[in-house]
Amino acid sequence: MPTFTSLRLLALLLLALSTLPAPTAHAASEAEVRLIYDNVRSKFPDLTVYCRMSESERRQAAVQVTMALASTRKLSDPYGAGPLAGAMLRRDCGIEGAALDPAKMRWLVNAKPLGFEPERGTLGTFTRVQSLANKVYAPEGNGPFPAVVISTTKGVSEHLRVHAKALIDAGFAVLVVDTFGPRGYKTGVNEPLPAEFAKDAYDALAHLLTLPYIDKTRIFQTGYSYGGMAAALLASPEGAQEFKSPSRFRATVANYGSCTIAAPYAGGQSQATYMPMLSADSDRPILLLMAELDIETPPASCFPLLEQMKSAGKDVHWHIYPGTTHAWDKAENNGFVYRTTSGQTMTYRYDAGIAADATGRMIAFFNRYR
Repeated sequence: MPTFTSLRLLALLLLALSTLPAPTAHAASEAEVRLIYDNVRSKFPDLTVYCRMSESERRQAAVQVTMALASTRKLSDPYGAGPLAGAMLRRDCGIEGAALDPAKMRWLVNAKPLGFEPERGTLGTFTRVQSLANKVYAPEGNGPFPAVVISTTKGVSEHLRVHAKALIDAGFAVLVVDTFGPRGYKTGVNEPLPAEFAKDAYDALAHLLTLPYIDKTRIFQTGYSYGGMAAALLASPEGAQEFKSPSRFRATVANYGSCTIAAPYAGGQSQATYMPMLSADSDRPILLLMAELDIETPPASCFPLLEQMKSAGKDVHWHIYPGTTHAWDKAENNGFVYRTTSGQTMTYRYDAGIAADATGRMIAFFNRYR
């Protein structure tokens, strides 16, 4: 089920390894700091190899080691031990700790690229949900068809079949991208940051551009929850630069996504650093569909930014569904209770009417740019 607890924790760790001053001694035991340090050193017997890596590569190497140790319960305080180990490694390399802008941190990825099925599929009544993943489905005929990359949340589930069928019926080819399944990601254990979903979307775009039945000038993206945050990231030109993509999406639609992710500082302090998903430099049309009662990806994270962007002439649009929760389109998750770390709860409520309206708004939005 979609929660962003581990996402926030990983964001915190990334910040700690790169932006925060070294924490005080009480933040973590010396043994845990040494464990992380020794594991990183064991991966790089010749430390000069580590030291010559880019800042981003060094940070990712340290994060991977720390999260691996934390997932096997070998660390009681990874977010205290991580920055101390990072400081030791920087010292060994003779490198001063450099501050990392959270807006840059939002592009960090760790996973290897996905592969996509080369054969074109036909979506039928008996098409298995799991077979939708990472394969192109298109309407009948030779095309060329406009296309939509669908960025999922935590794997492929039944609601995506409904969205894919609606888009195909409206004349679009679809490519449902599963960021979780092929890599063995587990909810609450090793969840990726939203940048992984954005990077996968760019890779899906590159795949679509190789297909003769796809209209290369009309490729769109939509996403749900995690995928909705990816939609916000994709509106910025910076992502294409970071991921070295020569092409961009024509427009994106975010369904119950978020415009920022909060990464609270270690030690329980009240301060927070915010990692932006949507940014003022966005230059692609984007529609954000949000739920009034959503405490998982609250609409408040998008304001006043959306209003400021609109006033500046940006092609941004939004709609907030009153009395609605996260995952309004997921009948399979109806009744699931989401809990925040502070104890707030929200019960997912499936709403067929809102699900149909959101799909209709999405298709109408894409048709504006066809």
